[in-house]
Amino acid sequence: MKRLIATAALATLVASPVLAQSYPGVPDAGPYLGAGIGHAKLDFNIEGFYRDLGFPNVSSDDTDVSYKLFAGYQFNPYFAVEAGYVDFGSFTASSTAAGFSGDAKLSVDGFTAALVGKLPIQSGFSVYGKLGMVAWDADLKESASFMGMSASASYGEDGTDPFYGIGAEYVVNQIVMRAELERYDISESGEDFTIDMISGSIGYRF
Repeated sequence: MKRLIATAALATLVASPVLAQSYPGVPDAGPYLGAGIGHAKLDFNIEGFYRDLGFPNVSSDDTDVSYKLFAGYQFNPYFAVEAGYVDFGSFTASSTAAGFSGDAKLSVDGFTAALVGKLPIQSGFSVYGKLGMVAWDADLKESASFMGMSASASYGEDGTDPFYGIGAEYVVNQIVMRAELERYDISESGEDFTIDMISGSIGYRF
């Protein structure tokens, strides 16, 4: 899946200038703004991580509602640059045993910058590929309670890593509608994990 998304994104960026066309009523150039909501999935074994640390009866939730805000500039029918903010939500784990309970919550968000290559197909409709970087920030909060005693801790990490995506877009009367699949490759302290995000967005092209 990772290679398929990256290859499709790169192919769209390369092929778009060759096959692009202009269509009546669809702006060829100009700025645009938008927002979207989606579903994010963390590709990391949270349960296994805490089991290896010795915690009993671990359960986890590696998905959450996500959202994004974006702004871009369309140079022509087939090329744009785009910046945005994305919040992937929170991913959680919990552990329980006699007299013991523990919880962990990982929250991740970030700012993005990307090149977008578009391939117009029919009036107002196009497919596109996206390649860029995400400056991410992750916060982990842990708490535990044992025999009436409790403790908590929090940690923060950040970094910059690549992301890529593919999507479909429809523009009518300057209203932009998108469906998109993105993958964010994140690496920190020797650990590699990915976040996949499926989203729907709406925006306006000026």
